[in-house]
Amino acid sequence: MKKALLLLLTVAGFGAVQAQTCVRDSSVLQNDSVIISPRPYTEDTYPYYALAQACIGQPYIQSFTLEVPSSFTYQNFTLPITSASIATSGALSGQPAGITYLCDPPNCVFNANTLGCILLYGTPTAANTADTFSLAIAATINSAIGPVPITFPGAVAPGSYFLILNAANNCASSAYDLNSQIIGIKNQPNPFSQQTTIDVESVVTGDFQFEVFDLLGKRMHQQPVRLFQGNNQFTFDAGNLPDGTYFYTLSNQEGKVSRVMVVAR
Repeated sequence: MKKALLLLLTVAGFGAVQAQTCVRDSSVLQNDSVIISPRPYTEDTYPYYALAQACIGQPYIQSFTLEVPSSFTYQNFTLPITSASIATSGALSGQPAGITYLCDPPNCVFNANTLGCILLYGTPTAANTADTFSLAIAATINSAIGPVPITFPGAVAPGSYFLILNAANNCASSAYDLNSQIIGIKNQPNPFSQQTTIDVESVVTGDFQFEVFDLLGKRMHQQPVRLFQGNNQFTFDAGNLPDGTYFYTLSNQEGKVSRVMVVAR
């Protein structure tokens, strides 16, 4: 019996928004030790950026698979549940203007021992002034003691889901990221106190822009970077940045890739 509510979310991909099809990923059933997949970002346990990026003026779509267990632990008691549900509108908060959601099943009631699906979709507009958004979904667990309100990410799955919104001129019309050009990017060490080395494996030679943002979307650093085909390295000095979590991006006119770094002294 599972001792915690398993709200297993997994990115099932994104494609043409016109389809508006929520795609379930049954692989979440194969790992009972993971509460959320992709797991929310946390500084200590899962410091990886999870959600697909969005672009102003371009369709966005992303499916989440929701597994509802037959029981969950609430205030040290294990309770049977009948379903989990979200409101058919207004349950999602923190999203960019232009993004909404729908459910499968359409009433957004997910019975115990079934896989439900939540689809984020829409076209972000130029009215958005931030480029980093923290998402949350308000839900209700229907149990033997009555409805129990929760928010995820939250107590049942600590962490954060961040959605990065790119400006239109930083997005390619056919792609949201630079996976066709950048096939690997990471920084080591991470966390770090002063300096970290950015390792990039590129399939092209060209000029890129390296930028660092705080979690509110404020740009803290930018510099031009020349990459060559193959393995590349350059150093980032955190300087006077406060301890905390930051997004760093590498971009050109074709798009952008993003990762997470943690400054800890």
